[in-house]
Amino acid sequence: MSDEINSLPNTTHGNQALLINQSENEATDLAVCVEGAWKNYGYWWKSMTALHDVTLHVPTGFIYGLLGPSGCGKTTLLRCLVGRLQLNRGEVTVLGQRPGARGHQVPGRDVGFMPQETALYKDFSISEMLHYFGHLHNMNRKDILSREKFLLSFLDLPSRTKKITQLSGGQQRRVSLACALLQQPQLLLLDEPTVGVDPLLREKIWSHLIHISKTSRTTIIITTHYIEEARKANRVGLMRSGRMLAEDEPTRLLAKYNQTSLENVFLNLCREDQNRVQQSPKNSIDKTDPTDNQDAPETPHSPVLDLTTGETPYSQIRRKELVKNPVLRARRAAVDCCICPQMHKIYASMVKDLTMIKRSIGFLIFQFFIPVVQISLFCLCIGRDPQHIPMALYNSEAVHGFPTGNLSLHLLNKINPNQIHFQSFNELNKAVDAVKEGHYWGVAVIRYNFSQAIKHKLISMKTDPATLNASSIHLHLDMTNQQVSFVMQNVILTSTQLFLKDILAEHKVDPALADPPVIIENPIYGAKVQNFLNFAAPGMMISIIFFLAIGLTALIFVVEKKEGLLERSWIAGVTTVEVMLAHIIVKFFIQFIQIILMIVFADVIFQVKIEGPVILAMALIFIQGICGMSYGLLISAMCEQEVEVMEVALGSVFPILLSSGVIWPAEGMPPIMRFLSNFTPLTHVVEAMRCIVSRAWTLVYFKVWFGFVISGAWTCGFFALAAILFALRK
Repeated sequence: MSDEINSLPNTTHGNQALLINQSENEATDLAVCVEGAWKNYGYWWKSMTALHDVTLHVPTGFIYGLLGPSGCGKTTLLRCLVGRLQLNRGEVTVLGQRPGARGHQVPGRDVGFMPQETALYKDFSISEMLHYFGHLHNMNRKDILSREKFLLSFLDLPSRTKKITQLSGGQQRRVSLACALLQQPQLLLLDEPTVGVDPLLREKIWSHLIHISKTSRTTIIITTHYIEEARKANRVGLMRSGRMLAEDEPTRLLAKYNQTSLENVFLNLCREDQNRVQQSPKNSIDKTDPTDNQDAPETPHSPVLDLTTGETPYSQIRRKELVKNPVLRARRAAVDCCICPQMHKIYASMVKDLTMIKRSIGFLIFQFFIPVVQISLFCLCIGRDPQHIPMALYNSEAVHGFPTGNLSLHLLNKINPNQIHFQSFNELNKAVDAVKEGHYWGVAVIRYNFSQAIKHKLISMKTDPATLNASSIHLHLDMTNQQVSFVMQNVILTSTQLFLKDILAEHKVDPALADPPVIIENPIYGAKVQNFLNFAAPGMMISIIFFLAIGLTALIFVVEKKEGLLERSWIAGVTTVEVMLAHIIVKFFIQFIQIILMIVFADVIFQVKIEGPVILAMALIFIQGICGMSYGLLISAMCEQEVEVMEVALGSVFPILLSSGVIWPAEGMPPIMRFLSNFTPLTHVVEAMRCIVSRAWTLVYFKVWFGFVISGAWTCGFFALAAILFALRK
């Protein structure tokens, strides 16, 4: 902390008395020391103070009872002690070091934490829950089983194979307490451990806590609503509205206030505190520099909270600290991200993830086949030419009895009926009306002298307007569907060219005269007859795995954060990077099977031929899947609620998909969009995939290895941002 902060005087009268009462031995053997702690939530322009100049001293081996109503700051103070929250001002020392300092085991093995919520994986058995935390604390199997046996008996828990969901609320809290006691930590932080517990078992728990505090010198801080229960503690602290009203031994507090119960002591202290709050002037700001008044007598009153604004006399200084604090948080977040991951913690997190997967085998199988279903639907529904297109026909030559010949029938026979299905009309107006009513996609009109005009055009070489008009088939199309109208035009043009060649051949004229002056040679890449499926399928395979990977990671972390599971793992010493790496490693196997099944179905069933190395194509898809997982982690780090995750994930699908050239070539975009498409996670990766699939390119080509580099860069970027955000939000 800055010198400006440390120089601030302690104006709390109760805290002065506490410091005087501390013996020299206690001062040199403190397990927990909190000096002048201030904690604000929110930003400087709208902040609420949760801790007001709190000072707390817990000697090693003491049981400390932290008492106060809900919302008074007890849980906030405990979270500061384990390094989950950073103070805006003040100092916290736990077991000789700042929580979260490099090499310190708080958070970690030296602290056992039981939160207010149970924070247990509901699908786990009791044994699996204990083994998870045992592996996090690097305990061997023998020690875990030994502690498990003791805790099951001590806390009167049912069978070790019983699932958490099958336990009552009280039993779940006892399992949560067992997880905190498992590794026999030096410091125990227990938030309401005896709520919903049988009185006999409550007495038993207290006896055990007293025993380990004396024999193992375990320091215990316990919050409880049972005020009289705290008389068993060596020392108690009474809190209200974020302020420490008193801190002393229970017997001394009773004697000091001449009361027979701690509840009456607490009631008197609350009344005194309320009177001070009401008598203090509102919105008062102490503008005196504290460094200029070190010799001045200290006021007997604690800094007052204005109930209407949430401000105290040190609001201006706190605002300055709130501006500085993000820099401190960023520095600590960087340290958290740079700590070398430990294998036993990654292993514990992997076993936890695998256990969760094992509990839902049906959903796992469903995950395996999601890419298969999606690529199958894509190949079945996308890229095929429309079939059996209904089209009206007004053949005036047939209506008038073929006055000049029946070449119109010859032309119609050339048109594939599986592609265009003609319905004949005797009146042109009725045919047009049928198209207007949406029954047909167009009208084909043939003139009554079509046969004669064709012969004059091809044999006699007449090119007058009347001959050209009569020798043509006239199309009146519904152009609202581009693909259908394009297919109709293409089919009729191709069929007409074949018809003209037949007429020329019948009259001993070279049919090549009907060919356009363009010769399409054998293609350098691909086949002469190409379809849209071959163009879009590589991009869709990349996109399917990418977006599925987002779903694999984004939602699960938000759920764990919301239920307190992720925070409890962090307090057990797991770092952000370890959690993320374990999750990605486990999902690696799911994704590997997904990719294999998808490639097999696309290649074998739907004939999406991969011209290049299949292994290279799978590697690119896999790396892009890891990129999707990292993006999912980033979404999870940004969001607090499941709805937010769904909105961000779904909201980013179409922009990325449409701007990356998966569905339509990037060459068809406006220049500005084509430029921006270079900065999506899919554009260059999709192009690399197409080069592998259609051109048989390998890593020696720029577009291929550049796609791998881009995918890896996006992966690292998403992962790093997610790690930083997770660390900042810890």
